[in-house]
Amino acid sequence: MKSITQFNQEKDTKSLISSFTKLIGLGDLSKKVNFKRHSLVSLLMVITWMIKARFARKSLYRCQRAKNFTAKTGRNVLNDGRINWQKLVCLAAVNLISVLKPVIDRRRRLALIVDDTLMARSCSKKTELLAKVYDHDKHEFLTGYRGLTVGWSDGNTFLPVNFALMSTKKKENMIGNQPVTADQ
Repeated sequence: MKSITQFNQEKDTKSLISSFTKLIGLGDLSKKVNFKRHSLVSLLMVITWMIKARFARKSLYRCQRAKNFTAKTGRNVLNDGRINWQKLVCLAAVNLISVLKPVIDRRRRLALIVDDTLMARSCSKKTELLAKVYDHDKHEFLTGYRGLTVGWSDGNTFLPVNFALMSTKKKENMIGNQPVTADQ
């Protein structure tokens, strides 16, 4: 009778995440998305820590503390307005697509998919940029946003390439306050 081999989930998760970050070249992408820090903490370290927390099903507040920085540093990186997160997602998707393309069957059709999903927020009133948005399925106006997503697909796999949360231009459809973008 054989015993069941045990896996060290933390070690396996760590090796999977490090393999993925090397595969997409996350260390090289940090310069291209305007990540600048005067400490030893790199974007690769912060994102790896956040992915580990997500796989452990923990929030940033409850996850295991990183060795080189605190959770506050992770939140500060997420809130840094100088980092171009959309560009990071685009460049990571391009690198991942270039790795996937050679192993995809040549008979498959590759496509870019554009999706504008309605995100209804019926109970919100004071949310920033909240608007009355037309729902094409129900043929009525609902309170919410449009989530615009551009993704790459081979018919079997879907990779998000870019995203945007959209509101309205019309003043009469605007419910929430417009954001204050000028410094006082």
